[in-house]
Amino acid sequence: MNLELTGKEKDMLVGVLKDYIPELRGEIASGGKHDFKMELKEEEAVLRGIMEKLQALK
Repeated sequence: MNLELTGKEKDMLVGVLKDYIPELRGEIASGGKHDFKMELKEEEAVLRGIMEKLQALK
């Protein structure tokens, strides 16, 4: 799948991810059921991967 973004769209998406991921880490650290925490960790890993790919785009 291909997705075309303008520079502004890419920068905005990276900014949103940079704001959201720390909040997600806080949710993971706050406790809860083990299964839920594992789901959140998987979500974090996927979002970090997306952010890295976006940042690598020129």
